[in-house]
Amino acid sequence: MQQGYLRTAGSVVGIALIVLGILSLTYFGDPIRIMVRNFEPHRVDLMPPILGGLALIGGIALLYASQRGA
Repeated sequence: MQQGYLRTAGSVVGIALIVLGILSLTYFGDPIRIMVRNFEPHRVDLMPPILGGLALIGGIALLYASQRGA
């Protein structure tokens, strides 16, 4: 019973991380395109896309691990 609960919780958290990662990457856009378009020196915050990518990778790994039963 405990293992089934952990498998389901891992799947839910994994899917939530995947959704948050995708939303973060789509909302904050492509920082390279922003840097190329504006030639003025300015600060581009790369943290949200990096965290979005990490959340996406972590969600996929967690979903895969929960489906394998690990």
